[in-house]
Amino acid sequence: MILNPYTELFTFTVSWVNALLLGSLSSATSYALCMVISDGGIQLEHRTKGSLDAKVDVTPRNKLLSW
Repeated sequence: MILNPYTELFTFTVSWVNALLLGSLSSATSYALCMVISDGGIQLEHRTKGSLDAKVDVTPRNKLLSW
């Protein structure tokens, strides 16, 4: 909003609506980039609906308190 009068790269009218829209666009872009790129690099994760194992073993392996 501040650089608009000094450059021809961005041409829009300075108003409260445009400030709100540009702020929302900036926030959404930052959020999307943070979801894709983290400290460890690019995050790629592919999930399929049937990839989870539905069978779970609930028996304990070691007895912590035995009498």
